[in-house]
Amino acid sequence: MPYEQEMQIIFDMVSRTTVVSFRGMIKMFGPFEDRWEAIHAGEQFCRDNGWIDTSIPVSVAEL
Repeated sequence: MPYEQEMQIIFDMVSRTTVVSFRGMIKMFGPFEDRWEAIHAGEQFCRDNGWIDTSIPVSVAEL
């Protein structure tokens, strides 16, 4: 999945949190059970704030 320029999702294994930098916003989320869950939450935050994830097919119903 292509991230936008300057879009970053960083998982800290010690605190089990993730830090997301997206369009000038910086947010911290967690703790999470694993890295996958943390990255997924970070990507969802970006989707909620306007990122269009081109790796997810858009159904005709959503158009």
